[in-house]
Amino acid sequence: MRAFTLVYIISGYFAYFTSAQNDANETEGLRCYACASTGGNNKCEDFNTYKIAMDGKGNEKVKKTCTPPYNKTCIMETYEILGNTVSHIRGCSDNEHFSFSSSLQSNRSAYKRLEDLQPNNETACVWDGQHLVCLTKCNTNFCNGPHLKEVINGATVIKLSSILMFVIVLANKMIERQ
Repeated sequence: MRAFTLVYIISGYFAYFTSAQNDANETEGLRCYACASTGGNNKCEDFNTYKIAMDGKGNEKVKKTCTPPYNKTCIMETYEILGNTVSHIRGCSDNEHFSFSSSLQSNRSAYKRLEDLQPNNETACVWDGQHLVCLTKCNTNFCNGPHLKEVINGATVIKLSSILMFVIVLANKMIERQ
């Protein structure tokens, strides 16, 4: 009975922690990586740009708190012409306007797939015969870049609480056998 009570208390703590973190994310606003560069092999495509910023030693401007109306999704957009990267963009979005929205007016139907893309961190690409545009949309903090251990989300907390509860139940069984 003691173990059950302990597990109940600990799981309640983790549920509170997860809820408090989600409330903090909603109050502070969606946070995204923000960077825009041109050409291939640029700083926006480099993992270290974000790792160093998260460690507090790099350019803090790549960590952005999104403000309305650009607080709906985080995006990552790559734009290529005939196989050459023209731009790579990470940032906040209103989920309606993207760099390809205004620059590629000639073939609007090709880009409907990107505009309708769900914010589930999957990437879709469209080729219109000359331009290749890839877009990723997501709606959790720093989801548009490398997933670093410094960025803790509710899923991580739930995994940790499940492991902890398993260890406690296992330890209790071992104590009961003695």
